Amino acid sequence: MLKQLRVRLTLLYLFASIVLSLAVGGGTYTLVNYYFRTTNDQALLVKMGLQFAALRIPLPVDLYEAVKQEGLVITNSTPSPETEEESNESAEEHSTEDEEGLKENELADIFVNPLTQTGTLITDVSGQYSTSFVDSAAVVAAQKNGYDFRTIKTNSGVPVRLLTYAVPEGEEVKVFQIGRYLSEQQKVLNRLLNTMILLGGVVTIFFGLASWFLAGRTIKPSQLAWDKQHTFIANASHELRAPLTLIHAGVELSLRKAENPEQRELLSDVLSDADYMNKLIEELLLLSRLDTGALKLELQPIDLSTFTTDMLRQVERLAHTQSLTLTQTIVPIQIKADPVRLKQVLLIILDNAIRNTPPGGIVGVRVASAEGGGKGLIEIEDNGPGIPADMLDKVFERFFKVDDQSSMDYRGSGLGLSIARSLVEAQNGSIGIVSAPGKGTKVVLSFPLA
Repeated sequence: MLKQLRVRLTLLYLFASIVLSLAVGGGTYTLVNYYFRTTNDQALLVKMGLQFAALRIPLPVDLYEAVKQEGLVITNSTPSPETEEESNESAEEHSTEDEEGLKENELADIFVNPLTQTGTLITDVSGQYSTSFVDSAAVVAAQKNGYDFRTIKTNSGVPVRLLTYAVPEGEEVKVFQIGRYLSEQQKVLNRLLNTMILLGGVVTIFFGLASWFLAGRTIKPSQLAWDKQHTFIANASHELRAPLTLIHAGVELSLRKAENPEQRELLSDVLSDADYMNKLIEELLLLSRLDTGALKLELQPIDLSTFTTDMLRQVERLAHTQSLTLTQTIVPIQIKADPVRLKQVLLIILDNAIRNTPPGGIVGVRVASAEGGGKGLIEIEDNGPGIPADMLDKVFERFFKVDDQSSMDYRGSGLGLSIARSLVEAQNGSIGIVSAPGKGTKVVLSFPLA
């Protein structure tokens, strides 16, 4: 149990480290990508402004502000009808000065496409560099909205950031479409992503080892206490078994010789208590061995048609004493399990079903293959009072009883279903319960097919 707790703590620490790594790596990647995006958009706006200025086209406010921000237009106000000519002349002067070092600055790798109203390239515009790459959808969007920003991919798969701008009427160029190839930036982002993945893997491995160590240190005191508890239970059970056996034998002998009815009744009660204590000790010993993994199992193919029929023949007498009907529907299949422990599990469940079904009721046993194959199912169903929904999750807990009204005839310890689940899971199987008040209870066992 504590080993599972250690694994869960390790997974929790590891999950936290993975989330932290993803947050740091994802944040870094997003910031770099955002930096590239804003830088590209700013460069495209500046380049577009320079093209407007080169052709003496009045600059829109956004292009004017972009050029001004780069220090290529020096003025303290936005362009107006009276200052547009002066601003454009200033922009033209700076753009002319800038053309000499254009290939050496960040605007050098931007291509420019002067276009007609229909998106056709204009190749005879003085001072313009045209390419054969034109995105017609961006042209339509720019003519509708004034301008358009978008990232597309060429036919060869190269990403391109495009800015398409509609030119005021009366100019030879109707649309400017400028763009920057993002292949180099994409390579940088890919290298960054690969580095983040590598570092994230290293960090995850480191945190996994550290989490396993920390989880071990965390549960070590609990593990020591758990081991001492199981050692005490095992030792105490062994020590109690011998005197209980002697008490049982002595009471049986006295009961045979007793003639007084009152004495016989008293000795019968003592004998019942001794049997109850002996059963409780056996159950505690079995649970202790299951918890410590000391229980040895011999898994082997079991023919359920023969195995179940023989076992039901043994419990049929108990069912008849309770005036119950025992039914069976068995499909011949083979499962892999330990026959001794499988019989113990089925006896626990059948005993519960028989004792909790009122006289005249029915207890049914069904054996079949699970849908999809690979598993064999054993279903035991009764039409007893059922189990409330809020108690279904607790029925496998140790010492839990749905109905705690014990009697001298039968007193449950609350360990039966807990033992059954541990034995089933030790045989690589599973167990579940379906029940509702007034509708009976069905226990479903699942084991791997042989």
